[in-house]
Order: sequence, then C-alpha cells, then structure tokens
Amino acid sequence: MKKIFHYYSLTPEWQQQFAEQIDSKVIDDKIILFPEKIGKGNSYFTQVTPWISVFFIDTTLSIPLKICRETSSNQLFIFHYDLSEHVNLIKINNEDYEIGSYDKLDLAIIDNEIASSYKPALNKRTFALRILVDKKLLADFINKYPKIEYKSKAKNKSNEAFYHYGNIDSNSTLLLQSLKTKTIDDLSFDSFIKGVSLKLLGNFFSKLYDVENNSLTDSENEAIKKTIDYLIANIYGPFPSILFLSAMAGMSESKYKTAFKKCLSTTPNTFFIQEKMNLARKLLKSGEYNTLTEVMYELNYSKLSYFSSKYYELFHQKPIDDFIKRTH
Repeated sequence: MKKIFHYYSLTPEWQQQFAEQIDSKVIDDKIILFPEKIGKGNSYFTQVTPWISVFFIDTTLSIPLKICRETSSNQLFIFHYDLSEHVNLIKINNEDYEIGSYDKLDLAIIDNEIASSYKPALNKRTFALRILVDKKLLADFINKYPKIEYKSKAKNKSNEAFYHYGNIDSNSTLLLQSLKTKTIDDLSFDSFIKGVSLKLLGNFFSKLYDVENNSLTDSENEAIKKTIDYLIANIYGPFPSILFLSAMAGMSESKYKTAFKKCLSTTPNTFFIQEKMNLARKLLKSGEYNTLTEVMYELNYSKLSYFSSKYYELFHQKPIDDFIKRTH
C-alpha cells in the first residue's frame, strides 16, 4: 500500500508535499491531477475566507492508497463530508471508522491536534470534501463538545483531541450532490465550491444552535424515535398521515412536526421518501427484478414519473441508471 504524508494549513503551500508524493504537481495553487499509475481523478483546494479553506477530492484509485495527515501547529478543525457510494476508512488514534453515504455515517469532525489517515476504497469513485476551519471561529462548538481524551499505546503518553462522527443532514446531502454536477474545469467551480462550503457549515451550526436552544425532553425524543422506527418498519407501504404519527407520539400535529424537524432537520414525509429512495436504490441494484415497474410497485408507487422524479431529486440520476435486470 502506498502511503502519502501531508499536513493541513489554511493556505495552499501544504499541497506541494502531497503532489510530490504521487508524482504530480500543483496547478494554480489549487488543482492536483492524479497520475494514471495511481488512478484517475483530481483534488481541488481553495481558501474561502481568511479563516476557512476547503479541500475536495474526486478520484477512482487503481492501487491501494493511505493518505496520512500529520499534526501541525495550525489550530484547525477538519469537517470531513463523504458522499462516496461505498465505505471508506478513517483511522483516528489507531481506530478505524467506516465512512460513506452508503453506510449513512458520512460526517467526521477531527481536531488537527491529532493525526488521522484516510483510505479510499479501491476501484470505486471516492467523493469527499474537507472544510478546514480556524478554531477561533468555533468557540461555541468547542464549549458545547468538550475534548475527549485518547490514550496512545505508548506508555506515559496521551493526547487530547475531539472528533465527531455521524450523519450529514438531508439539506447538506443535496448540496454535496450538486457538486457532482460540476467539474473543476468549469469557470464557476471555485465560487461554487466556496458557496457550498459556507452553506454546509451554516447547516451544521444552525442545527447545533437549534438543538442547544430548543432541545427536546427525553420523553419527546423517545416519542419521535418511536414514530421514526414505525416509518422505517413500514417503509414498503404508503406514508401514514401526520395526524396518525402525531397521535402515536402523543403530540399535536404542529408540535410533532416541529419536534421531528428538531431531531432530523427535515419533515416526516421527506424523511420517509428519502428512506424509500435509499431502499429503491438497493432493490434496483439487487438484480432481483425484471422491470423498473416491479420495483416501483414494490415500494407502493403507482406512477413511474413520480417515482423517477423523487429518485432523481436525491441521487441526481434516473432509476434506470442504477437498474440491474434479473438474469435468471
């Protein structure tokens, strides 16, 4: 396995070390093209503001690669968004964590004080974005989430560093999906990725402050979880009404919709459709169906146009693009 070692800074000079190790070069302080002997694809780096930068990678590797980020004196948090349709690995303090939209654990926030590595899957498209943020901007975040202590294997030595590992909210998923429609050759790409990065951070902190200022009680959280479990258990059927779900939660309709959005940053109906589309993708790729119509009926849809439009909204491609027809 080829290993690449690098560090991060808010300014572009760190890329030189990265490029040299894959026998490439940095173009315009922004772009690194992956050579054919490693795979295909590129990375893109740009400074959004004096305190925020973004690093974007879109590549398909033909050899195993481990990208090792070393610590530096730069006081940063790294927001790693992964929209790869498979599992990649992030290693933090010698622990491997799976990440990727297929697994639904697609957001990691890592303190630059602690080293980490990233191992993209082989022969599959890896699509990830990292936002580097100066800690000066994150005082409220740091106060809300105190550092976690990790003990290294070396005796009498320990590090303190925070990381978060979880889910991208639905609005952020759509923002990241929109990046897949652009190429780095597009003249608007630089301004586009800067805008996406600021919106992603805005979504994250909007959710953070909303939870902080309007948190639900334990019983309310349990009630919402009960309805979420019901929706998932009945995913093949039609969407139950808000009246039905709010009654299950023991809330008024308006309170239920508000509480649900606090929990998942989306509406019950949107959540249900997104889960249906995630299931639809698995069914389409399963090779167990003869036609798209069979999959559509399996998920309780009666109009192929509606089913296709909802699928396209989430994945930016048509159901037929993912369909594997039954061969036996």
